[in-house]
Amino acid sequence: MARRRESFIDVLLVLPWWVSGALAVVSYLVLTYAAPAYFSLHPLSVGIGKGLSELTPLFCGLFIVLALGSFIRARFIARKFDQQRGLEDIRALPWRRFESIVGEAFRRRGYSAIENAVDGADGGVDLVLRKDGKKYFVQCKQWRKATVGVKPIRELFGVVSAQGAAGGIFVTSGVYTADASDFAATSGVELIDGPSLQEMIEESRSAEPYLEPTITNARATTTWSAGSAGPSCPRCGSSMVGRTAKRGANAGSRFWGCPKYPDCRGTKEIE
Repeated sequence: MARRRESFIDVLLVLPWWVSGALAVVSYLVLTYAAPAYFSLHPLSVGIGKGLSELTPLFCGLFIVLALGSFIRARFIARKFDQQRGLEDIRALPWRRFESIVGEAFRRRGYSAIENAVDGADGGVDLVLRKDGKKYFVQCKQWRKATVGVKPIRELFGVVSAQGAAGGIFVTSGVYTADASDFAATSGVELIDGPSLQEMIEESRSAEPYLEPTITNARATTTWSAGSAGPSCPRCGSSMVGRTAKRGANAGSRFWGCPKYPDCRGTKEIE
């Protein structure tokens, strides 16, 4: 069964920040104007409207704090997403952050993603995606080296069919059995295993070049002229350009980078 967030506050924290911001505005208008005007229609209820208006700072403040928390959380997830450097990093994530990272990967592919947005005992959904007016259900399983069988794939397909979603996507850090793959092929459920998820994350990371493989976590945004053509890119064969790392432990160091970045991420150290 999927894990659920139980409180209203938890739900707002995983929703986009503007949802809480909109609730702050609505609560202000309702408690400051609408409620007092409604209860003033009867002399006996005037005090109720006045009492509700006094709660305006409490409710508005709560929703503003939640909007800020949601914004900070989204930035934190985006940063963690860009820090993933391989399948072992993905498998080492706590299960809740694993779901968040998967959601971020889909957001960067143009989907809106809401975590744990479907309640119920069926336990078949961890993320709900929307794109082009269509809804997709995603189930995440962070099984480090385990093999996912056909049963959870069938469960997800059942929820997709019952809820009328456009499709289902199953994501794991492990691999799938042959039966699971066969059922997915006939049911239309998309399977993403560990290596595929790693590739998906690498393709969706922020468009800044990273030095590979020995100079890591150093970002570069400036180029310099070497006075002659650079070496050939080890990935695509293009003539490389000189770049300078501006951040990280190797800030200020120079390296060769592919001019076709981000389509090609080839790099080479300067000898």
